[in-house]
Amino acid sequence: MFRFLAAVAAAIARLIMAPINAIAALLDSLFGGGSAAPASPIPHLEAALPDEGRIDEARDLERGKAAAADVILKQSPVMQVKTFASMSDEDRLQADLTLLREDQIGWLLNLNDRQLRAVAVSSDRRIEAALNGEANALTAIPSVGQAKADDGAWLANRLESKRAVTLATTPSQTIGYAVH
Repeated sequence: MFRFLAAVAAAIARLIMAPINAIAALLDSLFGGGSAAPASPIPHLEAALPDEGRIDEARDLERGKAAAADVILKQSPVMQVKTFASMSDEDRLQADLTLLREDQIGWLLNLNDRQLRAVAVSSDRRIEAALNGEANALTAIPSVGQAKADDGAWLANRLESKRAVTLATTPSQTIGYAVH
């Protein structure tokens, strides 16, 4: 009987203390007091963790992917140009352009977004031709070292040349002088 009375008294004490404990916990969380209880331990921790072999395999796979990307990018300047042209603006700041000459890098950096999109989808042969300075290798994009489209001065030069040739070959006209 004594156990029964002790259990009833303990239950009443818990009922009285429950709201007080709840209010205290609420005040602690509102005003930053107290700390969270530690997490309960995970049963069978070894089974929950990945196998060390799998972790090593994943690391090796990532290293292999990075090495493959480096090999591809270092194979040719054409691949570096295509990769650069298909990158976002933020990624272009960190692009590897080590295989390109200074004039080729300048050419690539001077292309606008529309031209870069065109370069990204162009064939390797056309990009290589543009890097080597071949005229009209890429449609509407001047090649490396190729002069930009002229602003119409070529027409004035052509007319001036034509006038100079015409004046030099026109016989002078004599006006009614008769030589006897």
